[in-house]
Amino acid sequence: MDVYTYEKSFLERLKEAEAVLSWDNAPMPASQVRSEWKAYVELKIEPAGWQAMWKIPRVICEDLKLRYPTIVFGYVEQVIFDELKAVFTVTAVQDQDVHLPESNEVSLIELWPTLQQENSALNVDTTAECIDRLRFFYAHVWMPWDKDYDDDRDWVQMHLQARIQLACDLRKNRLPRPLALHMRTLLMEARYIQQRLEYLELDMSDAEDESDDEAVELNDNATDPPRKQPKTGGSPKANNLNKSMLPVTDLMCLHLRLAIIRSEFEILENPEMRRAYSELQSNVLKRHLLQRSPGRLHQLTEHVEHTNMCHLVTVPGEVQTQITLLTLAEKLVKPHTKVQLGNTLQDVLSISQANDDILISPGQHTIKFLEHLNDNGSIKGLIEAGSVIAPKQELTKLPLICSSDEDSTLLVVDGDYTLSQLVLDCRHVRRGILLRYGTLTLRSCRLLGDGRSSTQEAIVCMPQARLELQDCLLENFAIGISMRSDTSAQLSNVCIQKCNTGLELLDQTTKLKMLDNNCNFHTCKLGILADGIALPNGSEKTLALKHFSELQRYNESNWLGNCSFNNCLRNLRVFNESEQLLAKRTHQNLLLEELDGENKENIN
Repeated sequence: MDVYTYEKSFLERLKEAEAVLSWDNAPMPASQVRSEWKAYVELKIEPAGWQAMWKIPRVICEDLKLRYPTIVFGYVEQVIFDELKAVFTVTAVQDQDVHLPESNEVSLIELWPTLQQENSALNVDTTAECIDRLRFFYAHVWMPWDKDYDDDRDWVQMHLQARIQLACDLRKNRLPRPLALHMRTLLMEARYIQQRLEYLELDMSDAEDESDDEAVELNDNATDPPRKQPKTGGSPKANNLNKSMLPVTDLMCLHLRLAIIRSEFEILENPEMRRAYSELQSNVLKRHLLQRSPGRLHQLTEHVEHTNMCHLVTVPGEVQTQITLLTLAEKLVKPHTKVQLGNTLQDVLSISQANDDILISPGQHTIKFLEHLNDNGSIKGLIEAGSVIAPKQELTKLPLICSSDEDSTLLVVDGDYTLSQLVLDCRHVRRGILLRYGTLTLRSCRLLGDGRSSTQEAIVCMPQARLELQDCLLENFAIGISMRSDTSAQLSNVCIQKCNTGLELLDQTTKLKMLDNNCNFHTCKLGILADGIALPNGSEKTLALKHFSELQRYNESNWLGNCSFNNCLRNLRVFNESEQLLAKRTHQNLLLEELDGENKENIN
């Protein structure tokens, strides 16, 4: 089954969105902007009966313990025009383990109308195009805080042209990459916070309604006047009140964070302020390079050959500890390489050049890196390789890289790069490593997830990327390794444990080679998931297997080697290609949609 898609240029889409708000020159506050879209949607969208795919938002997937993205099929029972939402009835799911309420109130921009409709009399073409315009406006022009904007101010006059200019600048790579990535990261976080706020507020509203209904029922059934319950009582109602304190605290924290993002983004929304910010950052970088190595400033402005550099970063420690680390570093530095001492890993990442190596000491190294790792560089921990994946080793005694706040991704790689003898602490991010392009090599590395999220991924491989893992441990993720179409991975002595799904093979074009029969999936709910496989028996939707050799029969040229499964609820699961809800190309586009919105180098 396929959905409506539109091959329009970015500028065409912006003009369409602007046209909806260009009825006249009268002042238009933010509330009126939504009203104009409501009126436009009411004219264009069929009120009921059309079929669509619903891409379930991340916040709902997290709450219902579903993998993300989860896409289901159904029909619109009713469009709620005032709220730009719809009552959506689920009729088919890809995975029978997914259990959802039959009827759901969803945002229109989460729906993709399908080309095939049971009722051919419906004008679904216009409906789909309207939703596409609405989705584009909310993705690129409207900000999560705009709904709280003062009604005595003209939103269109103050923001519309600036937002359109910003969207074009981001799309056409007119901004410095660190600034562009920073702004995209802020937007991704703000939209996630908005979804979380709406979900929590709806949850609290439902809880209050249930509480009121219980109170009415008690009063209706009581023979005596109601008496006040003691505060220390163990009544269910008292327990509910205690539980409700957590969402209230969450709401306060989320509102505060959204306000901080808003204040920063509204400054960067101004083109002059963006230019000043970029110049300031550039001057800081040049001054930093000049202080540490005068010759490198020349390399920053001109593309010339430069001597390989090795950066050494250590956390504060005793003199003897530092001497020991320097002695170890001496053995690892390549011949004819200069050594430079760095203050923090964040500083070093900001100034490192092509082919630079980085050595880091045991201890916590916090980063908020807004560039991509590439150019044949490397990061290596100053510790014995076996210590990193030793089960009882204390994390404080290992070289550990973590995020400074809840970024979406810890590291983004878009070229050849090597990580070795490191712990990547991904407990506060949604994704550990996003491999966009090139070859990423991990040796003696350990990736840690939070063990609670149903959407957190350790490593995601985009098309054309290559992954090499040797002597590595991945644990406590929703998904250990996710391989999209045309990706390849080579694993040797890799253990993936305590994950919902250890390894995803999302297309038959993926290439997997497990060397020496020493890869292991331990205590996972599902060891390996293979999607889109042409099963001989077309009537089977899924197939459960016990051994990797059984899976190889369906793709002998691409899936090589062997592995073991220990204490997994299911070892291998295959999804039949003929039973897919979505056409292959459409499914891949929806999978890539979110990843293309963050940490991205835009094209065209």
